Amino acid sequence: MRSETAVPPGRPVHLPEKPVRPRLLAVLVALPLLLAVPPAAAAEPVGGYAALGDSYAAGVAAGPYDAASGDCHRGAHAYPALWNAEHHPAAFTDAACSAATTADVLRDQLPAVPADTALVTLTAGGNDLAFADAVASCLPPFATDAQCDPALEESDRLLREELPGRLAALYDGIRAAAPAARVVVTGYPYLLHTGTVCVVGTDSRRARFNALTDRLDELIRQQAEKQGFAFADVRRAFAGHGVCAGGGQEWITRFVLTHLWESFHPTATGQSQGYLPAVTAAAAG
Repeated sequence: MRSETAVPPGRPVHLPEKPVRPRLLAVLVALPLLLAVPPAAAAEPVGGYAALGDSYAAGVAAGPYDAASGDCHRGAHAYPALWNAEHHPAAFTDAACSAATTADVLRDQLPAVPADTALVTLTAGGNDLAFADAVASCLPPFATDAQCDPALEESDRLLREELPGRLAALYDGIRAAAPAARVVVTGYPYLLHTGTVCVVGTDSRRARFNALTDRLDELIRQQAEKQGFAFADVRRAFAGHGVCAGGGQEWITRFVLTHLWESFHPTATGQSQGYLPAVTAAAAG
């Protein structure tokens, strides 16, 4: 049995000091430095980002263009390029191309999308409605109702009779190509401001164009939601910023005589303040 030595009452007990181990000392010295290190940045998305669509997704009229994109006219101020610069996905595939229809996207752009893509954005459908013909027939100062009415009626017919099936085929293709991706489908903005005196079309024609935009966007939204895709509605953001708004508030180009293909497209401001916030919110879920 071990004997116990009694300690007289009131006498302090002095325990032998233990040496601080070198490893523990190093940790204690480094602790303030560790606490001073800022938190790590958010992790990058697991997969990449793929941008598909027409001139609105390519950034036509917003510039500057990537020379390597040729006639697709993809630009640094397009909403896909802006989203990529802000969020730094693991990879970025930009296949958007000026004048692309839904069939063009399905045939020419979709094969470039990696199967493990985490996010896909799409702007398509406007060119399926013979949009350029309607603009040329309705919006120049010399245009007449006899020219404009048939063009808008044809666009409306295409929207009712043909575009639903074309969108469905494209959306099915996207889901098959990137089965795990979050897909954000955008609508189109109001191109024209109404209620003002303006040389671009008559006020009634501008109103008819905006009504066509409403029908197009609602069709895109319905078809996208059937597939489980998110819809980014840009109409509210662009309200008051269409052609004929004046006062430096226009986010849509007018007729660009030197490059007619740039006419009636979002400016760099329209891309950054109109499209980008809507796409960012929809991508975040």
